[in-house]
Amino acid sequence: MHTSLKTSKNHHLIVLVLAISSLLPACQNQKSKHDALLGLGLGISDVTVVVSNLDSARQHYAEKLGFDIPKPEKYDPGIYSGSIGIAAFFPDMSALELITLKDSTVKSKPSFIRSFLKKHEGVRLYSLSTSSAKATLDWLNTRGFAIDSVQEGRVAKELPKGWDWDDGGPQWRTVGLNAKNPPAHLPDFMEYIGLPYQDYQNEKTSIYAMNRTYSNHPNGVVGMTALRIVVDNLKAARKEFKKMGLSELKQPKSPDVVRFQVSANQELQLIRPQSPGDSLSRFLTARGPGVYAMRFEVKKLKATRAFFRKKLPAKALRMGKSPERLIVLKEYAHGVQLEFVEEPKAQALLAQQYEIKEGKKLNRVAKKHASALYQKYCALCHGKNREGYAADNAPSLRSHSLMSVTKIPAANYNFLRYTIAYGRQGTAMAAYAKDQGGPLEYLDIDLLITWLREKSGVKKPLELSTDPVAGDVALGKKLYNKTCTTCHGVKGEGVSAPALGNPMFLATASDAFLRYAIAEGRDSTPMRAFKNELKKEEIDGLTAYIRSRASGWNAPGAVVIKEPLPKDYILNPKKKAPKFSLREGKYVPAEQVLKALQDKSRMVILDARSKAGWHQSHIPGAVPVPYYEEPDSFIKDMPKDGTWIVVYCACPHAASEKVVSTLRRLGYKNTAIIDEGIIVWTNRGYPVQYGQGDVAKK
Repeated sequence: MHTSLKTSKNHHLIVLVLAISSLLPACQNQKSKHDALLGLGLGISDVTVVVSNLDSARQHYAEKLGFDIPKPEKYDPGIYSGSIGIAAFFPDMSALELITLKDSTVKSKPSFIRSFLKKHEGVRLYSLSTSSAKATLDWLNTRGFAIDSVQEGRVAKELPKGWDWDDGGPQWRTVGLNAKNPPAHLPDFMEYIGLPYQDYQNEKTSIYAMNRTYSNHPNGVVGMTALRIVVDNLKAARKEFKKMGLSELKQPKSPDVVRFQVSANQELQLIRPQSPGDSLSRFLTARGPGVYAMRFEVKKLKATRAFFRKKLPAKALRMGKSPERLIVLKEYAHGVQLEFVEEPKAQALLAQQYEIKEGKKLNRVAKKHASALYQKYCALCHGKNREGYAADNAPSLRSHSLMSVTKIPAANYNFLRYTIAYGRQGTAMAAYAKDQGGPLEYLDIDLLITWLREKSGVKKPLELSTDPVAGDVALGKKLYNKTCTTCHGVKGEGVSAPALGNPMFLATASDAFLRYAIAEGRDSTPMRAFKNELKKEEIDGLTAYIRSRASGWNAPGAVVIKEPLPKDYILNPKKKAPKFSLREGKYVPAEQVLKALQDKSRMVILDARSKAGWHQSHIPGAVPVPYYEEPDSFIKDMPKDGTWIVVYCACPHAASEKVVSTLRRLGYKNTAIIDEGIIVWTNRGYPVQYGQGDVAKK
């Protein structure tokens, strides 16, 4: 990628993947196939079409060729002085870029782009994704490619204000074979700093399906499947690509095509002219080796063909065979041939299975898939028809009362998500997330929850308050012992009803969620409504008592923790600093933080969730620092003397990434994220406290 789209795409991808990975369990122990050249790279990163006039090219690609490229207020400045560009993004994480020179008369502009534009338009550059530019550089050097260094940089001149994932450092790193005049037929290699490559590899299905939901190209494109690169000497080019370490595909064999796989569904295809004077020969004569065509997958080839028949003259289109494809000639696409093939049936089915659109019911295929997931993984305990109590006293999942309050706010939605993902230690409810050793990806869990809510007849979810419930804990204890122990157990261990003393339950159930269950009961379960049996203050007291057990059911009394004052931010201020070993220079294992607490080490612990989350349960000594509140007033009270600052959230990384990135941008060096997050911390039985919503008085 050779424009500031490095920055815009970097932000686009990081926000997208972090948004999704914020819903994923911690995956630090998972391993994916690691390629020596590309590491955990995502395949084709971007293909850059160099054009003479960016305005007209963007308009043509948007209006005539059907790519979603809205007109910007202004174009992004490029990495090369005087270059500007814009891009279209696809669900497979690839991008199509259009770039030009803002003023082609300035001699300081990159000579290879200026020279190219004198005679041509078309693809001049393309990049493959790598998870480590440094590792790619080292590998290429061992293979005999002379590359001096990794280039890195950022285009955004101004640093962001407030919490942000931008830590002020480089936003991209790239490795190229010749920065001054890159060979048009060979790739560059691009790393986006901060992009969670491991999360993507672990949850490819979820991320791709989610991207499909938000991608809407009028031409029906859902991904880039191949680059067709014309060369004059196929044997020599094949040897060069193999020398790089790319994996050659052996079938089907062809004397005129050599194929290299760069991801599960993407290829680089080396092609040569089949006869003197054909289109490939003319391309080579005019431009030399380079990208002749881009091949895209579309939802329905028939629909794509109908689109182009309305937009382009008949002479612009051709139909090809093996595979069947629609071709837009390069003369009608600014110098590059566009090819469109219909996506595989399995991929189309996958997209339907995981199609979840806000405000709309699941489609038939998604419902069938969700039902199959439920029967396979849930019915044994929760019952074939969600009636519950089929085994281990698993509760009914039919309850309208339960499903209506587990969508908004997000904390209540996470009650079900985290329960399925992480399970509840000490109960029969195991963890089902793939990264916790289970069989389900994130979107499987999301699909199940959506299906359960639909089956329960929820049309309009109830939004409960996020405020803590204040009540008489002593009164609540008496009421609990009198009213609740038969089903929920003397120590909240659960007898024939959910274990209310389970740390995971208390970490994910809000006060309002608990209070609503007590007052309204749970239809389709033995849990009756108590709103007509107990007074308001009694229900409040019962709620407060259950919440007070977050510190342990056997705690001698209600442990009330108020928000720490600045003077109390540093834990054990006179003690030694902890010794942490960070993964990727950023993530600290929960067990190391636990040891630091037990050793009474000097450090600061920040909770990046909402204050409601901190109130439900938090690591002892943690300071609530919601990622969505402006940090200015808080930052001035943070020590800048090298004290370790450890941050956590429930995601387990998204909110804490924002806080740590901001701290690093502001010059705080010893910062780390608890890798597993508060949910795994709690589920392991590590110490937690619950707090009051008000701030301690001086």
